Amino acid sequence: MKNKKDWYQRLWNIVENHIIPFYKRHRMSGEINANAMIRRRFFVPIAALVGIVIIGFFGYIIIEGYSPLDSLYMMVITFATIGYGEVHPLSDQGRIFTILLIVSGFTVGLYALGRLSAFFMEGELLNVLKLKRMDKALANLKDHYIICGYGKTGKKVLDDLLHKGQKVVLIESNAERNEKLKEVFHENLLHIDGDATSDEVLIHAGIERAKILISVLNTDAENLFVTLSAKDLNPIIKVITRVEDASSTPKFKKAGADFIISQIELASERIVSIATTTTDFFSFVEFADNKEEMRGYKFKLVEIHDGSDLIGKTYREANIPSRTNLVVIGSYTSSENLQVNPKANDVIHLGDRLLVFGKDEQIHLLSSIAKA
Repeated sequence: MKNKKDWYQRLWNIVENHIIPFYKRHRMSGEINANAMIRRRFFVPIAALVGIVIIGFFGYIIIEGYSPLDSLYMMVITFATIGYGEVHPLSDQGRIFTILLIVSGFTVGLYALGRLSAFFMEGELLNVLKLKRMDKALANLKDHYIICGYGKTGKKVLDDLLHKGQKVVLIESNAERNEKLKEVFHENLLHIDGDATSDEVLIHAGIERAKILISVLNTDAENLFVTLSAKDLNPIIKVITRVEDASSTPKFKKAGADFIISQIELASERIVSIATTTTDFFSFVEFADNKEEMRGYKFKLVEIHDGSDLIGKTYREANIPSRTNLVVIGSYTSSENLQVNPKANDVIHLGDRLLVFGKDEQIHLLSSIAKA
C-alpha cells in the first residue's frame, strides 16, 4: 500500500510541476507568431498522447505491480497493437484498464491524425508559412508606425500612412475586422491578430524599434493601457492616442501620451471656426491636401538638439526662412507650451520644437541644422 501511495505521489508531482504549468503557458501565449500557431494546433493531441502514456506507464505499476521495464514493455505492445502475450497475467482491474487504454489511445490517435491532415489540407500550413515571413519582416523592421485598432479612424489613418509610403504594423483583435484585413494587401503593411493591450503583442510588433504608436481603440481605458505599456516598453516612442471623454486627458498626459486627440473638441473647434471666420486653419489644411501641387508639402516638428548653431539665437538672427525657405509657424518650448507665430526677438532654446510647413528637402535641411 505504501508503495502505491509513493507512485500516486510521484504521478501527481509530474502533473503539478510539469503538465499544468505547460498548459497554462500555452493558454496564455496567444497566436501571434508561427511557432505559437503550431503549438496551438498540436498541443491538445500531443498532450493527450503524452498523458495516456504516463497514465498507462504508472497504471500498470500501481494496478498490477509491474516493474518500470515491464510496464514500459506492456505500454509499447499495447499501443503498437503487436499482440504479443502479456508480461504477467492481468487481473480483472488490469484488463479493464487495458481496454480503456486501447480505446482512448485509438481515439486520440485518430484525432491527432485529423489535426495533422487539416494542417496540410485546409491551408493551415500556408498560414504558418505566411506568419514565418511576417515574423522575419517584423524582426528587420525599424522606424515604423504601429496602429492599434482598425475601426473607422484606424482605417483612415492606415490608408493615409500607406499612401505616404510609411511602413505600418496594424494590431487588431476583432475577428470580423481581421477577416476584412485578409483582403488588404500592401507591401508596407504587416497585420497582427492580437490584443494591443498585451505587452507580448506590442513586443512582437517591434515597439522597441518603432517611431510612433497610434492608439485608436474603442475605449479610453484600452487606449490608456496601451499608452502605459508602450511608454514602459519604449520610453522614447511617440504616442498619439484618441480620447473620447475630454476629462480623461490629464490621465493620458500622466501616462506619457505625446499627443492626445479629442474628436469632439476638434469637431466643435472646426464648427465654431467656420461659423465665425471666413477662412480657418482646417480649411487651409483641407485645401492643401486636395491640391496636387501641394501634395509635396507637410507640417513637421523639428527639435533643436545640443550643438546646433540655432541655440541662443533669436529668430531674426537664426534667419531660418532664407537658409531653408521655411517659415516657422509655431514652436513648442521645453514647458510644452505652443507659441504661435514666434516673434523675431524670441530666443531659440535647446529642446524647442519648431512647427514648420514645407517640402521634405527643406525640412531635412532644417533638421540637419538643428542637429549640427
